[in-house]
Amino acid sequence: MNIKQQAHTKMFVAVLGVLDNFKTIWQAVVAFASARAALAAAIADIRAEELKQSGTTTGITENKRLARQAMCSAAAVVGGAVAQWAETQGKHDLFDSVDFSAPDLLHQTEADCLTNCTAIYNAGNTNIAALTAAGTLAAADLTDLNTKIGAFNTLIAAPRLAKTGTSAATNLLPDKIDAGDRICERQLDRLMERYQTSNADFYGAYQVARIIVDSGGGSATPPTPPTPPAPPHP
Repeated sequence: MNIKQQAHTKMFVAVLGVLDNFKTIWQAVVAFASARAALAAAIADIRAEELKQSGTTTGITENKRLARQAMCSAAAVVGGAVAQWAETQGKHDLFDSVDFSAPDLLHQTEADCLTNCTAIYNAGNTNIAALTAAGTLAAADLTDLNTKIGAFNTLIAAPRLAKTGTSAATNLLPDKIDAGDRICERQLDRLMERYQTSNADFYGAYQVARIIVDSGGGSATPPTPPTPPAPPHP
């Protein structure tokens, strides 16, 4: 949310506060109550998009890093057992396909790492009977690796998806703020005219709240005055 959007939002919140402070004056006016509810909903919409916009991908990235480490460690266990057995059987192609340490896998691209860990799982699963008989691998080791592959696969695109959500929120914010402006300008400002003389305190507090204060050091922006009626035709 940029400075201008922040200033607009603060104005909406200030207006809502004034309305609530003088609720006994307008609460019996259905149109006024409806306009107040619409402004409150507009503020909630803005806050929701602001929260999405400010969301960070740091935690998601860290979760993905830890999931990848766990997957690579599990793959190294399975791959080691398969490689040793493949060597004793003269299965050199199989040996080469699983000959990765955990650091080897971690230094690969995410896509290659996932592919090789999956290949290691498949090799272990295909030869599980021989490996179990040799006492070098158990079914639980394969289950553990498969679970960790699934966890990493789920997280692999999560940071990018989070950034997409942040970008979408940034694009939606102007429309949400425009909606709040429209409620103030085309509903509340018009309804407030009846209180200019009947309740000067309420009217004055409202006008002060409607001033948009530029927190960046710029000048305050007063509310747009109501459009005067056209003069009657002679």
